[in-house]
Amino acid sequence: MRLWAYAILMTIIASAASYFAWLLREDSLRLDAAYAACSQELEPIEERARTSARRAQTCEAELLDFAARAQANDDQLAKMQGNLSATKEELTALRTQRVEAEKQLAAIEKIQAQFAKMIDTGQLKVSARRGSLVVEMPAEVLFRSGSAELSEQGELSVLEVGFVLKQFPDRRFLVVGHTDNVPLKNAAFQDNWELSTARALTVTHVLVKAGIKSQALIAAGAGEHDPVSSNARSADRQRNRRIEIQLLPAIAELPPLPASLKATQASAAASPAGK
Repeated sequence: MRLWAYAILMTIIASAASYFAWLLREDSLRLDAAYAACSQELEPIEERARTSARRAQTCEAELLDFAARAQANDDQLAKMQGNLSATKEELTALRTQRVEAEKQLAAIEKIQAQFAKMIDTGQLKVSARRGSLVVEMPAEVLFRSGSAELSEQGELSVLEVGFVLKQFPDRRFLVVGHTDNVPLKNAAFQDNWELSTARALTVTHVLVKAGIKSQALIAAGAGEHDPVSSNARSADRQRNRRIEIQLLPAIAELPPLPASLKATQASAAASPAGK
């Protein structure tokens, strides 16, 4: 009886164990199927994630390239704008220079026209020297040899020149006396330099009589030190004996001062007197 009961109990236990084993196997199969399904779903997600990451890297590199190209374009544009501004300034400066050159040419033509009679009679010559308009008068027309006193005809010639030059009130004039290299034989002047300076002063005073403002006149003597000929022959020495009246350039014709020099001048002007 006991054996039969024990057998039944063991049978029941074995059946229960088989049932639970079957349940566990079924659950395991369901888990394997779920895992396989999840794995299949996960692979596309991971691939899409990798693809998205690659696209993100590519986009980031393209954005960096676009930014660099945009900066390069901005730099090029700024450079072109700077060049354009410089070109406009240069063009303005060239136009100003052309206007001033045309004014100077017109002044030369006007002077030549008004001095035509004196030029024809040999009383003077109009030329350009060292970039300045020069009215040149032979010393023989104006002075006796070794003298700084104008002859009567010489004074009239200087007055006539002054009447023409005073039509240019915005100009300053440099009156320069010149001689040849022959030493003086009298004691009235120490040397040719002193004689040339005295002659320039005499002509300057007569130009003031003609109506030119004294503030617009500068007198100087070059003596024998600025010849236009060699002094080798009598005709050459005669060319060197002369009075030159140079038209000095107007302020607008002068090149701009360096910034450092402007600053120095401004500081000097601002300093109290006597310091």
